[in-house]
Amino acid sequence: MCSRSTLSEASERRNRPAKSFSTTITALKASPDRGRAELIRDVVDAFRRLYGSVLRFVQMFADGQGSFPSAGASGSHSFNQLLSLLAEQGKAAGFSRFYELRTAIEEARSAEQLRDAIFSDAHSNDHAALRSAAAELERLDATFVGLCVEHVLEQHARAALVLSADD
Repeated sequence: MCSRSTLSEASERRNRPAKSFSTTITALKASPDRGRAELIRDVVDAFRRLYGSVLRFVQMFADGQGSFPSAGASGSHSFNQLLSLLAEQGKAAGFSRFYELRTAIEEARSAEQLRDAIFSDAHSNDHAALRSAAAELERLDATFVGLCVEHVLEQHARAALVLSADD
């Protein structure tokens, strides 16, 4: 994309005296590679979903305590802070699959590095590396969502047993 005009033409339009030389605006690096742009978007979106899933997991544990900001305040904690909070709250809550949760948390500590691969020349131009980063972030997200959903279902089953025992 290129745009040419003379400064004198632009100045005449604004009624100012002008110097007579031309200017050219040229895009320095046009991106004809739509696939790369889509892969970068996939990595960013996968990280955003992972962050949101971990945030909701932390909020689920904190609901009874009222000690954690609502989803509208997301982004106020770094991802590693959220992971640390999740580990603390999961342990304090006696999370039944704490070993799997702790393993997922340790694996997720590299998620920001996976996301930041989009800023690396070596990785951001490598379609396979971007696909791999997005897939790993999606896998981590699915792991946290699965653990959270399983916990919620377990809590509902316990509550149903308590209610049926009271009848």
